[in-house]
Amino acid sequence: MANNPSLSEKRAMAKEERFPELFVNTNIDRRICRRVVPLKVIVVGMPRTGTQSIRVALKQLGFNDTYHMDCLFENPPDIDLWCQAFLAKFKSQGEPFGKEQWDQLLGHCQAVCDLPTSAFIPELIAAYPDAKLILTPREENSWYASCQRTIQTTATARSIHILSALDTHFLSRFTPLLGLMFGSMFPCPPDLWQTPEGKRIWIEHYRRGHDEARFLVPPDRRLEYSVEQGWGPLCEFLGVEVPVGKTFPMVNDSGSFAVKIGVVKRLAARRVVRRWSPVLGVLAAAGLGLWWARR
Repeated sequence: MANNPSLSEKRAMAKEERFPELFVNTNIDRRICRRVVPLKVIVVGMPRTGTQSIRVALKQLGFNDTYHMDCLFENPPDIDLWCQAFLAKFKSQGEPFGKEQWDQLLGHCQAVCDLPTSAFIPELIAAYPDAKLILTPREENSWYASCQRTIQTTATARSIHILSALDTHFLSRFTPLLGLMFGSMFPCPPDLWQTPEGKRIWIEHYRRGHDEARFLVPPDRRLEYSVEQGWGPLCEFLGVEVPVGKTFPMVNDSGSFAVKIGVVKRLAARRVVRRWSPVLGVLAAAGLGLWWARR
């Protein structure tokens, strides 16, 4: 007879069901990939504008895959290519990405949303002129407040930076990309993020991204949309049927974000322990031997 799972095992399974993207662990080198599905939808959506809900919704509508920040957890080697893209565009280091590189990195996707793709909207529009554009504007002060509670607090947390120095599998790659992303999108030192000047800079660049997209894409190819509107406007714009019997997914509120980051840190801590415990064991044994020899 099978043993019933313990309470800790049940909790672990619940976390995996709630945040499956954190437990997928592929190692695909996108540089050898090519486009296998057409890119149909570009979502101009910063984090904290409902992009994770949109990702879930688009996938339910058949737009597989939909690229999102979560894809970096699912396939960590993507991080290295995104670092190259940011360095080329914002630091003039290396060649800017063209359609060939975007097809390599995003060729398995029919839609994109959230960062890091939101930093490259003009480039993606140029590479995929037939794609439809969805903007997800949110009231600016509400958006900034949400970023304060979630992204800004997490990105500057000491625990994240300590773990990133030790977790070579993910956080040591991911943390430098965070610095590139936010340093490029919102040119303001992290210690000023939660000041009036920092707020002004974040909102100014948030607004600029939407205005740029509106300028580049005509009204008949773009939709201004909030996830609170549900399936109707989204499905009509994309020319697909409203899913029968499916409630529009609403995920990743501020509370869920905090829980998710807690899981990220616990997984990183486990990887650190697994990697460094043999080394610590050897050092402990050597120290004990040295102590014994000097008795």
